[in-house]
Amino acid sequence: MFVQLKIIMKSFTSILFLAITFSLSTLHAQTADQVIEGYVKFIGGEKNWAKVKTIITSGEYNYGGAAFPFTATAKAPNLYKFIVPFNGKYYAQAFDGTKGWKIDAFKNETEPTLLTGKPALAMANEADVELEDALINYMIKGHQATLEGTELQENKECFKVNFTRKTGEIETYFFDVKNYSLIMKRAVSKNIELEASLLSTFYSDYRDVKGIKIPFKAISEANGQTILTITIEKVELNKPVADSEFQPNN
Repeated sequence: MFVQLKIIMKSFTSILFLAITFSLSTLHAQTADQVIEGYVKFIGGEKNWAKVKTIITSGEYNYGGAAFPFTATAKAPNLYKFIVPFNGKYYAQAFDGTKGWKIDAFKNETEPTLLTGKPALAMANEADVELEDALINYMIKGHQATLEGTELQENKECFKVNFTRKTGEIETYFFDVKNYSLIMKRAVSKNIELEASLLSTFYSDYRDVKGIKIPFKAISEANGQTILTITIEKVELNKPVADSEFQPNN
């Protein structure tokens, strides 16, 4: 009996050792390109995203406890606009593919402020103006990525990838090792009011929308404080949107 038990324990230990070794070797065998490839597949794949020409999302922004409705419109390749109305006033910001503008009626601004250079691309809601995710065909776009191992985020083991945009901006992405979903992104805030604070944005509630996956919730934190919570309620794909929609008179 003792001999049989010893044999069983030895076999169990060997199996456990092989499982751990296989798991570790799988993690170490990954490259940044493989991890990003897994993520792109998770969000629907390059081909499905190539079919998306416009995305209109609506829901709620919560700035430090104050909730506002929003509508954001994106058109390929790089036209973007969002509006936050409240009590007869509104904040609007957009990029028309060349230049940007914003109107902050909450500060009694009645005329658009034109934006060029980096400020034109720096959306106050932290969004990219490009409709397609920067990680899709990232090398062709001129970006670079390196895998820095794994790290625990939101109680999940994640691949940690340092991402350098062709503009020189550095971001860090954390992807779930199980399904490659993006759990968190760490980057310098685009919102000038945050004075280049390091922002950690946590993504959750991924939902399938006609073949692509979109996180319906994003929570951005700086210095341990929640700055912005975005909750999406509705997503519309490929609805016709005129380029004029991104001009300040619309």
